[in-house]
Amino acid sequence: MKILNPSQLKHVDEQTITKQAISSWDLMQRASATVVAALLEYYPDVLEKQVYILSGKRNNGGDGLAIAGLLKALGAAVEVYLIDAEQYSPDNLKNQEKLGDNSIRKFSLEDRIHFEGDSMILDCLFGYGLNTALSSRWRSIIDQINTASAVRISVDMPSGLSCETHIAVDSPIIKADKVYTFQVPKLNLLLPEYGEFSKSFSILDIGLDADAMDEQETNMHYLTANSVKSLVPVRLKYCHKGTFGHALVIGGSYGKMGAVLLAAKAALRIGCGLVSVGIPHCGTNIIQTAFPEAMVFADTAELTLRDFNFPTDLTAIGMGVGMGTDEQTIRGFAIYLQSLSEDARLVLDADALNILAQQESLLQALPAETILSPHPKELSRLIGAWDNDYEKVSKAKVFAAQHQVYLIIKGANSVLVCPDGNLYFNSTGNPGMATGGTGDVLTGILTSLRAQGLSARAAAVLGIYLHGLAGDFAVKDTGEASLIASDIIDHLAKAFQELLDN
Repeated sequence: MKILNPSQLKHVDEQTITKQAISSWDLMQRASATVVAALLEYYPDVLEKQVYILSGKRNNGGDGLAIAGLLKALGAAVEVYLIDAEQYSPDNLKNQEKLGDNSIRKFSLEDRIHFEGDSMILDCLFGYGLNTALSSRWRSIIDQINTASAVRISVDMPSGLSCETHIAVDSPIIKADKVYTFQVPKLNLLLPEYGEFSKSFSILDIGLDADAMDEQETNMHYLTANSVKSLVPVRLKYCHKGTFGHALVIGGSYGKMGAVLLAAKAALRIGCGLVSVGIPHCGTNIIQTAFPEAMVFADTAELTLRDFNFPTDLTAIGMGVGMGTDEQTIRGFAIYLQSLSEDARLVLDADALNILAQQESLLQALPAETILSPHPKELSRLIGAWDNDYEKVSKAKVFAAQHQVYLIIKGANSVLVCPDGNLYFNSTGNPGMATGGTGDVLTGILTSLRAQGLSARAAAVLGIYLHGLAGDFAVKDTGEASLIASDIIDHLAKAFQELLDN
């Protein structure tokens, strides 16, 4: 699914109006009816609550007025507050007339609004057209909304937050419990920096013209089941274990063999034919006992990796999990990395990334299409610190282009940064996955998909989606607080099957 900017969204709106022979007001009514349907589905007690709708002077405010009329017709207790302005958009005015002056209360930015407890506030003040921070004059009313004992629902965007320009987090911005955004996700709903303003969001299909959407060019994408299902490797009747590749997971040190175990298990569970591990000698009995399906290549050193006397010609190699950064490990890692062929399929994580940050010259030895999967701290060691998420993404794009690597920034809405500048934001996953070992599981998934022949881009796209989807299935059984990395492995089969069923 494409992520579009405000000018593209405006163009699609206009094309929809023209091609479908409707008015902008008709489109507004359609969008508002879609919001009401979503409210009734996800908040079935909405008709029993006191609902406050705050509307702005333009079309997003017009949406709010239309929503008010629909909820009133269903019997909801609705109070409508409309910003007092000298001028309103034509469609806004039309919905004012339709609703009636007796149903609307005008308010100014200096007013105090009393919100009853256990109520719902619908924020329809600003939509996707906002491109700068709100002035300090808005702080009072925004603070009143944010401190109310109510469920806060924003329509299209949390008011005060733009679609894709940087807004300082201390600006007046609605802290929405839920955002119903129209047709496509917006960039700022996907950036961790703005997470407190959009605890969750849903994309509502309002029937915008499909051809107009397809014509829009963008380098930003949002992963959905429809966009990734075609990447799932096909298993034919006469395939054998050699058909699906041989993955090698290199890592581990004394006390950290669990990381290799998690990665290797995930690699085999996601479909590669054979899995081997390259580990210090102390881990041999652990792996052979806990995971008999794996083969072991043992380093000559006992407690940490030193000599890296492992094959370099297996189908794909994942390195770094639990590896440590001892001096002898760094030296052996460098020698092994430089011995790989230019077309080796390589995935680097954890301490492999920390070593790269210390030994920047090794970046020149990375094979083409290497995948790196840092968490934020590891990323900052690679690309330097950043002041905001826009700067983080910008620096990541420069790094990926400079070194021709695929960079996965792990976290909420993990994003794949490609060498050509394309960004792929993930739609799966949950806060329960913020626990030790989940990154090791992802490394195994990525290495396995590369071993099965997927390109780096396809493996990264499918890998982060399946990883998050397995976590989503797991959390239904465990809850967020109790989820552990092994639960994700246990639910990979269900995640895979979900895509195949689609």
